Amino acid sequence: MAESSRSSVQFAIRAVQRPVGWFLILVGLCFAVLFGLQFPHSPKLDEVSLIGHIHRWGDPLITRFASWFDKEWPTPSPSFIPLVVALATWGIKLAVDAIFLQTSRLVGKLMGAKRPVTKTGVYEGAAFGDFAVSADSAKGRDQLLKRYRELEDALKSARRKRCAFLSVDIVGSTSMKQGETETAISATFQAYEEMLKEIFEQHAAWKTAWTPDGVMVCFLQLDLAVAAGQEVLRKLREFNQKHNKLRTSFRVRSGLNEGEVAIFEDSKLEKVVDHTIDVAGHMQKEGRPNALWLGASIYNALGEKTGFRKTNSEVDGMLVYEWSADRSWAVEMPEEAAAGATLGPVSTAAGHPRMRPAGEVRKIGRYEIQSELGRGAMGAVYKARDPQIGRTVAIKIILMTNQSPEAAEEYKQRFYREAQTAGQMSHPGIVTIYDVNEDEYGQPFLVMEFIEGTTLESLLAPAKAGQKKLRPPLKQLIDISSQVADALDYAHRRKVIHRDIKPANILVTSDVKAKIADFGIAKLAGTTMTQTGLLVGTPAFMSPEQITGRSIDSRSDIFSFGIVLYWMFTGKRPFPGDAITEVAYKVVHAAPAPLREVDSTLPLDLDDILSRCLAKKPDERYASAGEITAAFEVLKAKQLVPSTPRARRSKVKK
Repeated sequence: MAESSRSSVQFAIRAVQRPVGWFLILVGLCFAVLFGLQFPHSPKLDEVSLIGHIHRWGDPLITRFASWFDKEWPTPSPSFIPLVVALATWGIKLAVDAIFLQTSRLVGKLMGAKRPVTKTGVYEGAAFGDFAVSADSAKGRDQLLKRYRELEDALKSARRKRCAFLSVDIVGSTSMKQGETETAISATFQAYEEMLKEIFEQHAAWKTAWTPDGVMVCFLQLDLAVAAGQEVLRKLREFNQKHNKLRTSFRVRSGLNEGEVAIFEDSKLEKVVDHTIDVAGHMQKEGRPNALWLGASIYNALGEKTGFRKTNSEVDGMLVYEWSADRSWAVEMPEEAAAGATLGPVSTAAGHPRMRPAGEVRKIGRYEIQSELGRGAMGAVYKARDPQIGRTVAIKIILMTNQSPEAAEEYKQRFYREAQTAGQMSHPGIVTIYDVNEDEYGQPFLVMEFIEGTTLESLLAPAKAGQKKLRPPLKQLIDISSQVADALDYAHRRKVIHRDIKPANILVTSDVKAKIADFGIAKLAGTTMTQTGLLVGTPAFMSPEQITGRSIDSRSDIFSFGIVLYWMFTGKRPFPGDAITEVAYKVVHAAPAPLREVDSTLPLDLDDILSRCLAKKPDERYASAGEITAAFEVLKAKQLVPSTPRARRSKVKK
């Protein structure tokens, strides 16, 4: 009742205020016109009927107003009296408006309003055109909250749309630009952006927001967003082969999410803030390279689920499903494909794997794969061709399939640092490293000098059943040993420790030149194995300090080299065993059988060399590999006539 009365009184005040205000405005305007007519003007203006009415109405008023000041009107000369009257009328209007406003506020205060009234007479804070509601009472607060919810629901229902958001970002964009020319970078990234724009246009993208190396895309249909994300991943391989002018292959992470978002037709996507968009970005950030990640709820809503697989990952509390155009072929390539590298799996347009047809060239980066040379727990080695300079190279790809994204990124950064150090070495006894990079699946790889020959392991391997195999002559083995020792000395003088010296890492060319492979990389391999619960390095060729976890230096390589020498000259391992624990125990505590007990034809000097190399304490070994080289040079210069077993025993008796 009080609110209704207050409204009636305020309505009456406004009803009086408006005509009074208009009247004062009209009066002031008329006097302003009269002022203008007193100044020189065209005579024809006085003949206008409107001007005549103004004179008939205004002149008497001004005459009376002038008489108050003992003035005449009309005056023979121009006067400022009309102007003064016009200005006074405007001042009166302002004063009248202020009086009405104060009266309205006083009425509101006397009749219960707690908040001030606006110039229109409506209390500040009123919603939907209603009059003021007090927030100082429980009832008033409930009414305000109710109006707030109504306003919020109205805004949401007016502009929320169900959209799907696809986030795509380049993996390692900063590092892949290092060492490249500005022209190559600009041309490649422009081609990449054009490829994405074409794909998004084909799939009816509604809005896009670009960053230097990524993009967030809004689609009005979920299936179109998924199809666009899949098409980006499918075309990456073709893009890397035809348009990528950088040494590093393009890899992307993709994330997708769907939900209702407050967005207008003219909204800029980069200005829209919503949890749905955030989740798409989180999916992309946590995703695996060259894969599309989305939550289980989005996966369940898909019409076509072919090619998706359930992962063990969660993002923002949601189980993740993944789609990939092609898993790393270096991982899946069967050993039977070693002869031609033509059977690796690829994906059809629907995402189903198929066998690669013979004759289709496989690539790692820009390098064309010709054959597989070998594989192990950490990766595989391939013979390849560098098409830019027509050089045959060897590529070793390092697999990281069981590592988290954070661990993989940390590993790769250390991999690059170690490979860079190893790549700076130039010695005829060390395999030269030409390049280090990542393939399109994020697996790091080394591009090395291709060696025509075999590994020392294959050279020394025992003959298979039914076959006869001759061991290399003693002089040749001594020559190989001297070369390896000289290469080790070169690396150690440059503070590079191999950490995994073994026959498989020593290559022998067709003209009997020895070369050590995997400098620097073996150190990282051991670190990674430790993180996954395996023993560092190759146990049968490890030093005691490696097994016990003590700090190591170049003398650790000397111990491993001593094990290799023992096997080279005797055909047997100095620390044999069927289990890792047995081998490790013997390396730390047991002494190997003397060379002469294994082969009495070997020279005594060789026994002395191996004894110093295989000393349990580093201080008792050779101080450097250069000393081993010198010892072998002395041995080569001597008459290689072995002592008899009897002479050896009599020497011991003395």
